[in-house]
Amino acid sequence: MDYQIDFGIWGSIFPVPCAVADRHLKLCSGSQLKVLLLALREGKSPVDLDAIALRLGLSREEAEDCLRYWEEAGLFSAREGAPAAEAAPRPVSPAPARPAAPPASSASPGPDLREERTTAEGQKITLVHSRSKLTPSQQNKLIREDGNIPQLLELLQGVLSRPLAPYETEGFLYLYSGLRLSAEYILLAAQYSRDIGRDNIRQIEKLVTGWVEQGIDTYDKAEAEIARLARRRSNEGRVKAMFGISGRELSTREKEFIDHWYTDLGFGDELVKLAYDRTVDNTGKAAFPYLNKILTRWHEAGVRTPEEAAAEMESGPRKIPGREEPQESSYDLEEIRRLMTLGGS
Repeated sequence: MDYQIDFGIWGSIFPVPCAVADRHLKLCSGSQLKVLLLALREGKSPVDLDAIALRLGLSREEAEDCLRYWEEAGLFSAREGAPAAEAAPRPVSPAPARPAAPPASSASPGPDLREERTTAEGQKITLVHSRSKLTPSQQNKLIREDGNIPQLLELLQGVLSRPLAPYETEGFLYLYSGLRLSAEYILLAAQYSRDIGRDNIRQIEKLVTGWVEQGIDTYDKAEAEIARLARRRSNEGRVKAMFGISGRELSTREKEFIDHWYTDLGFGDELVKLAYDRTVDNTGKAAFPYLNKILTRWHEAGVRTPEEAAAEMESGPRKIPGREEPQESSYDLEEIRRLMTLGGS
């Protein structure tokens, strides 16, 4: 379909500098663009910020912050002795070439919010301090001083398949400047968050902050963590199918058991299924604590195949290599009664 300009409403027009369309549409927020259009539409000097704020449902401070963006872009000038936002429009001169991107630390409006500490045991940990919101002026300064940010914001819109709201832009700028994370890291975290259906910026911030506190602060570490989480979800899904669990989510404790079986004990589906069958035979239900007891004993006894597991179950007491005392059967009746009282989770 072709679109044509309808000249019926062109009886009253006002000019907008070409620089707005050429250089700022990807960078400015919706509120900043609306404030600019109303300021140019009214053509008043000084700009009536109160009227603009009332019309857009903003506070005067929010409207002033928006107009300050355009002052810094060269569309308005501050009058001596008056607030910077109460200024008259002036012609726009061509913007100078963007300087080379400075290091991330010089573009940051505040201190690094990460703090490295060493515990009494010698373990290194990372603390992430609470933060205040970046003002529009701080955000604009970051965007001007770091040539990587506009491209990062554009790529994030592609990853999330939507335009970024102003509060989302602020959140991603915080991750980039306040936590000193690379653009590649942030894009990876955003893609992962979208894949698992938790791509709200607050959820992404919570995810990334947790990673940083665990020392997961590089692209390679984040990639490895995502692979680990994917394996864990896959294991949980297969266990739910094997155990016939449907209509509910696994509890936190059940997920911890499953991760222990596959990651710490190193068992696969066959042995987990065999232990499950034995658990149901002995307890009448999928008692996770009892099933964990079976798998733990198999691990201690060096059982690695279904044939070895079957032999262990049929042999009764057996010795663990390196121990003198006999190992109890993995399904003795007293143990069944005790674990039955713990419930199925």
